[in-house]
Amino acid sequence: MKPCYVYLRTSGDDGKTKQGLPVQRDACTNFAAGKYDIQQEFTDDGVTGKLPMSARPAGKLLISALLSSDVKTVITYCGKRIGRTQPAFWSFIGFCRDAGITVLDSTGVNLCESVQGGINGLMAEMDRDATVKRLSAGKAHWRGQKRVDGRHPFGMHPSHEFDHERSVVERILQWRSKDNLSLYRIAWALNAEGVSTRCGKKFGVHLLQRIIGGNVCQQ
Repeated sequence: MKPCYVYLRTSGDDGKTKQGLPVQRDACTNFAAGKYDIQQEFTDDGVTGKLPMSARPAGKLLISALLSSDVKTVITYCGKRIGRTQPAFWSFIGFCRDAGITVLDSTGVNLCESVQGGINGLMAEMDRDATVKRLSAGKAHWRGQKRVDGRHPFGMHPSHEFDHERSVVERILQWRSKDNLSLYRIAWALNAEGVSTRCGKKFGVHLLQRIIGGNVCQQ
C-alpha cells in the first residue's frame, strides 16, 4: 500500500453545511482502506478557507512533512478543505504539482489533474461572497431602525389561530395582578391544566416574566 497523509479542516465559513472532522475522517479512512497506508493526520479545526495552506497551523506541518519525507500522496475530504478561494486552493495544488505530489479527495478525484476541485473552490468563494453581501445589505437596511417582524411573542400573534394564547395571557395577568400569585404558582397551575407554550413545552418562570413584561409595555 502507498503511504499517504490525511488533511482535515473545518472552517467558520462552512455554516450550516459544515462537515465535521469525524465525517471527514471516516470518508478519508474508508477511501484509503486497502489502497493507502495513512502515516499521519493533519487537522486544522476552525481555520478559515481564505488562508493558504502555508498560513494554517496544521497546513504548515503538512507541507514540512511532504518536503522531508517520501510520502507523495495527500487525501482530503474535498477540494474545499484545501481552500475556498482560488488563491488558497491553487497555491497548495501548484506546490504539489511541482513536487510530484498527488492530492486526492475522498471520492478518488485527483485534485491536481481535475479542474473540478478548482471549480468547486470558485463556486464556494462566489457563494460565500454573495452571502456576505446579503448580510451586509440587511444590516445596512435595518441599522437604526426597530425591527418588528419575526416571531410574535406568546399572546401577541395577530392571527385568530392564536386567540387561545391571548386568553391564557389574560389569565396570567389576572393571577399576577389581582390574585397576587407567584410566577412559580402560575406556572404550576398552567402546567397542571395541561396548557402548553406555542412549542408544546411547559411554562416556566422566565417565559412568564417575558409575557407579563411585554403585555405591561403594551398597555
